[in-house]
Amino acid sequence: MQRFRSQTRCPPLQGRCWAHAPYLLNLASEQAQLRCQSITVLVDELQRADALGLAAVVLHAGSAGGGDRQEALARGRAALVEVLARAGEGNAAVLLEVTSGAGGHLGSTIPELAALVPRSYPRLPRSVGVCLDLAHLWAAGYDLLRGGWQRALGEVQEHWLCEAPQVIHANDTPVACGSRRDRHVPPGEGALGENLFRGLLHDPRISDTPLVIEIPPGKDNHLVAAALERLRSWRGDTALPPGSRGRGDWAGDADPC
Repeated sequence: MQRFRSQTRCPPLQGRCWAHAPYLLNLASEQAQLRCQSITVLVDELQRADALGLAAVVLHAGSAGGGDRQEALARGRAALVEVLARAGEGNAAVLLEVTSGAGGHLGSTIPELAALVPRSYPRLPRSVGVCLDLAHLWAAGYDLLRGGWQRALGEVQEHWLCEAPQVIHANDTPVACGSRRDRHVPPGEGALGENLFRGLLHDPRISDTPLVIEIPPGKDNHLVAAALERLRSWRGDTALPPGSRGRGDWAGDADPC
């Protein structure tokens, strides 16, 4: 643990290492036992993250299942209050991740995700922030090829009161927009395509926002290594791809800022 902490205190890893909470957690469950177990596990995850010196724990907040969505949001919000109280003060934040909306999952829109934040925030023991996953946004109905990215950043600014998300999961996806299906493929190999990622990497509004990819690693991590090399090559370009007029072009029809 000490070696890990010493390595992550130095650039470029300083403040840029995260954990992802187990996918089986459901802070919004109608089942009291599952909800209590989810709270206990998340408290443990946050305390472990503190011990390791991680910046945050990324969380899918849970699902309403077939029940009332507003009631599920209220349960999730109350559960998060309990988690933060039991975990106590610490440096590891909670980052709520936008979801594809499959199976009644909460947080398929950025405003709904913000509704999970306890009303007592920011008077809480640790920070709560937002993580945007490109594949999830697309599956949830944000058309990132036609103004959806402008919409997403605008909603982050309006409902989260910050200029950009704390982390972006830079995943491509093979599914149709609005399909509510959570599937990941390497950047540039899905429906989002190379042009979107090139534009994203040149967007000054998120120049300080870390990008994380979540794809099958392949043998000896060769798929991840290839994806990272591709992203770095696109980021190294000094201009947007031929034919692009700026952010309004690659992200859709929204007016460039």
